[in-house]
Amino acid sequence: MTTAGVRPRSGRGVRPGPDAPRGIPAPRTWTRLELLLAGLLLALAGTAWLVTGALAMPDMSSGILTGMRPMGGGAVIPPAAFGFFLLTWVVMMAAMMLPAITPFMVGMRRLLGARATTGTLAALTAGYLAVWGVAGLLGYAVVRAFEATAMGGGPLAVQVGAVVLLVAGAYQFTPLKRWCLVRCRSPLALVMRYAEPTAGSRFGAFSVGVRHGGYCLGCCWALMAVLLAAGVMSLAWMAAVAAVITIEKTAPRPTLTGRLFGTALLALGATLLALP
Repeated sequence: MTTAGVRPRSGRGVRPGPDAPRGIPAPRTWTRLELLLAGLLLALAGTAWLVTGALAMPDMSSGILTGMRPMGGGAVIPPAAFGFFLLTWVVMMAAMMLPAITPFMVGMRRLLGARATTGTLAALTAGYLAVWGVAGLLGYAVVRAFEATAMGGGPLAVQVGAVVLLVAGAYQFTPLKRWCLVRCRSPLALVMRYAEPTAGSRFGAFSVGVRHGGYCLGCCWALMAVLLAAGVMSLAWMAAVAAVITIEKTAPRPTLTGRLFGTALLALGATLLALP
């Protein structure tokens, strides 16, 4: 059985390069239904941006690199504060990631053809965002650790922030980054291996969305660490990191783009470490 001309599991041995064709149609070829899908995802992202701006508290808009203030709660994590952070985090992920995955979802719909129902695409998106929601658990722990460091005073906070930038910059050059980026960018690779479970049921589509989210988490975790260090709920820093992620996912030469971003992060981190 083929799906829109794609044999579901024939690509098991295929290893496309990061600049290879990905199965994403050019925007000028999108059908009305695909334009509607893209418009819906972007509208949801826009709503999420507005909600994030309304939910974010002042102490959530700064990081270890930007004069972090305590989130409250002392040594004990208040359940309400933890729950509020996770809620805001999930909304923030929708705001940042939905624009980046819009071309991917259009490509999925095109490749799956008639079997790409509204429920299938919704389940794929939900699975993708679920991965980022779970990542918020670690994100909260990192923010608390940054907060404890910042409250200690002295140059340590800036030094820790500089190390975050250096690690994020170095990761841009690693084979794991490239491996994850290839799979995060390509609906063709996903459909070639997982067409049947994606189209077979909503749970299957959700599971494939989780898998795709895992690839993208592997690709973008270091950039998210930079966001945590700069200001987790700062709309300005969110926009900057989201722009980098979107460019990496959609640029025609992602390897070169990633290395340019990596070089910039390394330079900034080294500069901060060198400051007295």
